[in-house]
Amino acid sequence: MVRSQIVSAYTTITTTRNFRTFLVFSITLMALQFYDCIQRLEKYHKVRENDVLQGFVNYDKLASKFYSQRNLYLSGAILYLLMGIYTVASIVKKLVLKEKLYRQLIAERDGDVKNGDNKSDSEEVVKVKHLIELKQKDIDTLKKQLNGLQTAYDGLNKGEERTKDD
Repeated sequence: MVRSQIVSAYTTITTTRNFRTFLVFSITLMALQFYDCIQRLEKYHKVRENDVLQGFVNYDKLASKFYSQRNLYLSGAILYLLMGIYTVASIVKKLVLKEKLYRQLIAERDGDVKNGDNKSDSEEVVKVKHLIELKQKDIDTLKKQLNGLQTAYDGLNKGEERTKDD
């Protein structure tokens, strides 16, 4: 219930045109700042090598390099978190939709069972049970293969008893 309210609020916010414009504008600014920081750091990297060779250290350049690094980390973190928020929100949205569909199917099934319409469900249930049995056989076979491979691998490395003098 809480997830569905969060998803509905998220959907309402993201569908408004003003929010989308703001989001695109903000992402563009962060991407430009990220790119600018990379360019400045490359410039400072080239200048720094020449200064070190001459034995000269300029503290203003070091401070500017520090600010560029800080801005790079901040803008990169913001872009990464925006991508993470979008991914998590889309996963939760899909989860809520699937849960709603599942609840509707359960409600329909319960209504059909009460009405006595069970013939079409029984055929489908038989098909699904047969499919489950086939998958279970596959799983059992894979478990046997895994155990065989594990014992063969363990047999390759025969344990030798060693003393402290070895």
